[in-house]
Amino acid sequence: MIRTRRLPLWVIGLAGCLWAGYIAFGVGVSAQQRGGALAGMARLSGTVTASAPFKAAQVYIRNVDKNITYMVFTTAGQFRAVALFPGNYEVVVKTKGLESEAQAVALKAGDNAKVTLAMRSGAGTVPPVTGATFARYSEIYTPGPGLQVIEQGCMRCHHENFLSARPASEDVWRARLGHMMGAELTTRDARAYTEGALAGRVQWFPFSMKDREEFIQYVVRNFGPDAKPRFVRAETEVPLDEAALGKAMFIEYYLPIDPPGTGSSSPEFAKRGRGIRWGQDVRFDPDGNVWLTDRGYPHRLVKLDPRTGTQKDYLYPDGAANGNHDLTIDRFGIVWAPEHQGLKPEGTKRILGFNPKTEKWEYQVPGDPENVIRNPMKWMQSMALDSKSNLYVGWIMGGAITKYERATGKVKVYPISDRGAVPYGVIADRNDNIWIALWNSGKIAKFDTVNEQWTEFAPLTFPGHIRRLNVDAQNNIWAAIWNQGRRPGKLAKLDQTTGRFTEYAVPLWTAQPYDVNPDPEGNIWFADSPTPDRVALISKFNPRNQTFVFYPKPQFDADTPKIQMTKDGAIWFSPRGSRDKPAISVLYPDMDKITTLAAYYQYGPPGNPWPSPPVSQTARR
Repeated sequence: MIRTRRLPLWVIGLAGCLWAGYIAFGVGVSAQQRGGALAGMARLSGTVTASAPFKAAQVYIRNVDKNITYMVFTTAGQFRAVALFPGNYEVVVKTKGLESEAQAVALKAGDNAKVTLAMRSGAGTVPPVTGATFARYSEIYTPGPGLQVIEQGCMRCHHENFLSARPASEDVWRARLGHMMGAELTTRDARAYTEGALAGRVQWFPFSMKDREEFIQYVVRNFGPDAKPRFVRAETEVPLDEAALGKAMFIEYYLPIDPPGTGSSSPEFAKRGRGIRWGQDVRFDPDGNVWLTDRGYPHRLVKLDPRTGTQKDYLYPDGAANGNHDLTIDRFGIVWAPEHQGLKPEGTKRILGFNPKTEKWEYQVPGDPENVIRNPMKWMQSMALDSKSNLYVGWIMGGAITKYERATGKVKVYPISDRGAVPYGVIADRNDNIWIALWNSGKIAKFDTVNEQWTEFAPLTFPGHIRRLNVDAQNNIWAAIWNQGRRPGKLAKLDQTTGRFTEYAVPLWTAQPYDVNPDPEGNIWFADSPTPDRVALISKFNPRNQTFVFYPKPQFDADTPKIQMTKDGAIWFSPRGSRDKPAISVLYPDMDKITTLAAYYQYGPPGNPWPSPPVSQTARR
């Protein structure tokens, strides 16, 4: 049965010889079976056949009792999975154009079961988009005046399907352009951080009147009211390293869906909100639990104990009024969550602090008590903690950062020097400088917390689009740059000792690397958004030999804005764009190295790749 899917949320808003392989892979080899054999858990291995050749097929092993799914990959037709909770399972294997029937398996503690699965023609891992038309990039974006404006001005932030999927009349296109140019900002305040992004001299790409008219003529000619929505066909497949994928295992802990009439589906929120649960950021506490911000209405913090699969929700103080986005956890275990947009986007926003021991919101700190940011719509997003446990929060709507001094409780707001600044990611380096990704220009800004001074850095690829950044153990700053038309997506490294940038092109069709995070071995991991016919990915870059490995995620079209790294090299994230399967997820690149399902930072919260001062030497108020 062929299944269809709706357009992904990210498109609507703004992705041989079996025996030899059997021996090489090690299914049934006692030395490898011992890997990941946690006490009280089970294992599963098997053989997959198909009516056509396949590579690195995805095996979904769903625990129907706990609502948890494991996903592993085949190597030469073999697969295995470890650390499975005892219970009843459904097992199915899929790849592009092929899938098997579901097979029921019951596992007890200590079991090492084996199954055989056969794939036949079907939707597989790439379910079709209803009514979608695909074409080559050059067929959709034909040469002519206006294309340069689109590629350099629009595609810097929007993906290449954004315009072609939204045909409209000239009046609508002019209204859309007016929004980006800030046409109404002479009579009212901005209502979104995107409004006015292309306004005159604020824009880093010169957007003259001639450019604007060429843009309008181009989109009306190619994407006018009589045009059909079209999507760019991925012209290359995702490179699959079967040897690496055969070692990997994903686990997805699904968020319970609210019963009809309650929570996100209640009359209060179903029409006003998204009507779904909406995972965003994950972080680890000192005890190995994973915390998630659920941006569905009502807003919730979610605490997951991966060792048992149990979850607990905590509502925000004002339900869904003031918004939520991300979180961080300090060295004392306090969960910090700044207010974002919500159902009341205007007005005062606070920095909230949740104490897991008392299960109460013990901190409610005004983010801008002196009204330094004059726009009535002020939304906070992204945080960093310095070595003294001071908290720095970015104002995505406001162009500033707030410092909350933990020892004194004082709050101070610092406007960012970059005109029209839209801070997205915020991190601290080991010298307590605060680094910020500037969504509006593609620059990186450093805030010297001693001199209270700003310094801006433009990567080699400029202007560009950067949403997140991070710092490695050597204090290098890493940032992810989205693709721009035919310009590839890139990873950029700023060496603070030399002041030089180095960039690495991502060898992947329309790469949009989102968050970046170093592992304890110095590899750089990043999440990549999907396209309508290319799966969402978690990817690894090895700076030493400059190689990439791509790990297709269990959910084809669910993007991931943030990732977090454990001391053992596991990558935790949330499949944010999932309508039906919101979850807290983890990728184990080598399942044989699993010693616990708990999640611990290398040096404890907040997750820096270097030792933090002892708790006794940091300030707490």
